[in-house]
Formats: sequence, C-alpha cells, structure tokens
Amino acid sequence: MPVHFKIQANLIEFTLAGEFTLDDLEKVCRKAVLNPAFNSPMKVLIDTSKAPTDSSSRTIRKQADVLRSIKSHVSAKWAILARQGSLNFGQARMLAAQIGREDIETCVFADRPQAYRWLFDADTADKTQDRCAFPPLSEFKGWQPYP
Repeated sequence: MPVHFKIQANLIEFTLAGEFTLDDLEKVCRKAVLNPAFNSPMKVLIDTSKAPTDSSSRTIRKQADVLRSIKSHVSAKWAILARQGSLNFGQARMLAAQIGREDIETCVFADRPQAYRWLFDADTADKTQDRCAFPPLSEFKGWQPYP
C-alpha cells in the first residue's frame, strides 16, 4: 500500500509513497489511531521522501486536512521527511505550512536522525526554531507584493 504507518514506542510514522488517494490516507490515519499499540499522545513523523511530486497545492491542503484529523490523539510537534534539493522538499514545506495552521509545530528534514532529535530532544527545539519557521514573504530579498 502506498500509504502506511508504523508505531514504535511513542512515535507514529506515516509513509506516503507512490500514488494514493485522500481516502487511502484517511483510512490509514483511522487505522493508526485505533491500533492497539497506539498510545496517545504520540510524536508524529511523516515520510514524504517517496511521495509523487505532481500534487497540486489544493491536494496538499486536503492531505494536510486529513492528517490534522488525528491531532487530538497525538503531540503538537510533527516532523516531515523529504528529499533535499528537490521539488519533493518544497511540497513537504507546503504540507508543513498547511498542517501547522492549527497549533501544530512542524519542521521539514532531509535527515531522519535530525528529525528524531528534533522530535525527542527538548534542547534541539530552540536550536531549530529559526530553521523551521516560515518567514513572512516580506523578508525575502527583492520581494515585491505586486509587480
């Protein structure tokens, strides 16, 4: 299945790979929360490194809505894995921004161990705060609101 989950200790990891529908994602989220190994609240890691890169921004918003449906059962800190230097990384940032709209702290990583450190080590949260924040558009050099 292109969407699946794995539970280890107090971490739930969702893997999004290949072609999948929003219905597939919703079913997996529901199964994850109902799994006997699920122990609320859990840290969340979403691996998008093998996800297709042809998703529209509308689809990414809908994926975020489905993923946020479990937010009452999990921690408010979610890491997202993506391929560095690729369209996949940009789409993962879009997903993180959409998920983060509702009191969920998100950060995108290309390195799994770094994502784990950020999720589980309270000391790294302050060190990565700036890296994970989405700066306002006005902070981009040469940014003009309208041409």
